[in-house]
Amino acid sequence: MTEDEKRQIIDLVCGRSVMDEHGLTHQSYLRDGSAEELAARRALARMLRTSLPLDLGLRFVLADLIDPDCDAAERKIRFERRRKGKPSNVHAEKQIAEFIWARVEDDEKKEAAFQSAMDRFGLKRSRILKIWSNWQPILKRLKR
Repeated sequence: MTEDEKRQIIDLVCGRSVMDEHGLTHQSYLRDGSAEELAARRALARMLRTSLPLDLGLRFVLADLIDPDCDAAERKIRFERRRKGKPSNVHAEKQIAEFIWARVEDDEKKEAAFQSAMDRFGLKRSRILKIWSNWQPILKRLKR
């Protein structure tokens, strides 16, 4: 890990001390989504993925950022979904696809199987078709 990458990580988790026009210092943090912030996040991820021991100071700073009871850190790390909207449920989608598969295997027409799935699971046709298009090739390979 280069010294520059170490500095990026420190700037990410601790911020930088900067002086304003009146000579007063305050903490400045990397702007969310900026190229600098993304590079620092990548450097931190690389560091965490190595087998090298984690610097004790960084370990404590990360703990302070995560700990909900710590008032020492000005900022905190939040865990949130990466994508907006309702998350997909792979297990439920597989169940729906298997439901359709069983009906098609029993010589039921696809349209009737789709309608049965719509009625049973309360989903719109477009969602049922999307699930089927994603899972049908997988089920075809598994059910050979």
